[in-house]
Amino acid sequence: MGSVRHVLIVEDLPDVADWLYSQVSNFLRPEKIDCAFSVAEASGKIGAQKYDLALMDLGLPDGDGVKLIRPFKEMNRFSLCIVTTIFDDAEHLFVSLRAGADGYLLKDETEKEFSNQLSGILDGRPPLSSSIARRLLEQFHPVFGDKEIMLTKREKDMLTLIAKGLSVKNAAEKLGISYYTAAGYMKDVYYKLQVNTRAEATMKAVQLGLVSPS
Repeated sequence: MGSVRHVLIVEDLPDVADWLYSQVSNFLRPEKIDCAFSVAEASGKIGAQKYDLALMDLGLPDGDGVKLIRPFKEMNRFSLCIVTTIFDDAEHLFVSLRAGADGYLLKDETEKEFSNQLSGILDGRPPLSSSIARRLLEQFHPVFGDKEIMLTKREKDMLTLIAKGLSVKNAAEKLGISYYTAAGYMKDVYYKLQVNTRAEATMKAVQLGLVSPS
């Protein structure tokens, strides 16, 4: 990227905003840093001026920061928008990347790791926390090591229905089993697939060929 002149930090917690301000100032040395504490305030700043870089929190008091990513990229086509968040799950990660985020940093990363990732922007390295990079790689491997995922027929049935948008209750009704039995199947599915959310389970179902990517 070469140099960063104008930076926007979107963060609602004053202490964290101050910490991000210090990190940006020390490692990127921009000419100007603006801070916004809400979606509304950030939207106003994005519409009023150009930025070379934005650090975007997701959990803001008046909405989801992911809604700011696309407008920022449209107004600043050759600039970077980096998510800075505590959310390390696949659902937040992939929604952010689909919206156009250029990187994803965890605020609870060690300060050394965070600063290394941030300073790498000047060298053209996309900032991505190491744990997030591992999570990205995991999404493209339907097996863990040399061990293939083995699901029972009922577990596959439950995973297929959940991936298609059904609730556990509705899936249980469709399969003619009790809610508690269905919930037990899903607990086993989550354990075998090593996932924690419906979004992650859906992605694994696509990789296993149980449902269509569409």
